[in-house]
Amino acid sequence: MKLTLNKNTIVSLLLLLVIGVIVYRITPVMVDKNINVVISKNRVGISDINQVRDITSTINVMVDNLNLLHKGKFGHAKLGNIAKASDDFFVDVDQMVTTSKEGTYEFLIGSDDGFSLKIDGKTICEHPKDRPYSVQSCNVFLTKEDHRIMLSYFQGFGNSGFTVQYKTGDGKIYWFGENSPGLRLK
Repeated sequence: MKLTLNKNTIVSLLLLLVIGVIVYRITPVMVDKNINVVISKNRVGISDINQVRDITSTINVMVDNLNLLHKGKFGHAKLGNIAKASDDFFVDVDQMVTTSKEGTYEFLIGSDDGFSLKIDGKTICEHPKDRPYSVQSCNVFLTKEDHRIMLSYFQGFGNSGFTVQYKTGDGKIYWFGENSPGLRLK
């Protein structure tokens, strides 16, 4: 079969290319819906993770993992800006997990501003005030059972970002939202 490049063939190929681009652009971005992220806009400025909240609006966003630092701002690599606000918002995650291996787990929490990590109602670690993006290591011994992990983050002013990873006994690092041999989301 011989393909001849006449005017009709070229126009047809260009038309197929344009249709392909349009379909690609209108197809919504999808990620695994592993974690519910609750984003709450605060009426007044935020300077401490534990301050009294004065919420004006709240949205829920489902994400695949807690890697919410994209291009120096609070956002997702595939979903883009998910906060719909640039300053003065809280983020809360309340997630049940089950551990199949008893041992010490290391949580690596990165935040540009403050955060708090609670497991089974006990504060494991926090940075309550403003700061530039930094990662803090939080170690906790977990028994082989279900655990409730509560993460809170606040964005005050300026740059933003929130990331959570964890290490199991094998030393491998996982994004919170990814299952591992030792820890699984419920």
